[in-house]
Amino acid sequence: MKPDEHANGKGIADSQIRCCRSLCRQALEKAVEEHLILCNPAIGCKCPPAKREEMKIPSGETVQRVLIQAKEENYYELFLLEFATGLRLRELAALQWDDLNLTTGELRIDKQASIVGSEVVICEPKTKAAVCTMILPPSVRRVLAEYKTKVDSRWMFPSPKKEDLPMRPSSPHKRLHRILDYAGCERVRFHGPCHTFATNA
Repeated sequence: MKPDEHANGKGIADSQIRCCRSLCRQALEKAVEEHLILCNPAIGCKCPPAKREEMKIPSGETVQRVLIQAKEENYYELFLLEFATGLRLRELAALQWDDLNLTTGELRIDKQASIVGSEVVICEPKTKAAVCTMILPPSVRRVLAEYKTKVDSRWMFPSPKKEDLPMRPSSPHKRLHRILDYAGCERVRFHGPCHTFATNA
């Protein structure tokens, strides 16, 4: 059976095919050890090439609808900054006001947030290439300047439970799906906005 064929008309994910192959191979290997069969016939069995899922990039109309709905969810500034810069979730969560010069618009990216146990931990990026400084457009700068007057925290996007802590990196992803649903837009992964920035840069 091919990866895109199934009795119920739905496709089978590449990961599911590989999982089934692995389980069968392990079971047959055990049968060889127990002398039930002479050799493992799954050794020569190859999985079909993995298909790369096509990235769904938000259109300009979708971006506008998301930003309108984001205002209702109190996530407008976060998603505006995301669409303007293409930052990743972990980078957004780690941003502090000291990283931003509102006069020049310089935004320094030199850390990221990770989850260790149940805590949010701030650490250095995995690669030196992730460390950079970007210039924000004047329109975004003005929005963030006004937003700063409403935030009593050193974190640009603090935890909704404790303002002295950064938000969890997964929070914007969950909120994006909710916003997309309310805005009547097709769901995209959070990295989609990053590609929106890349294609519009």
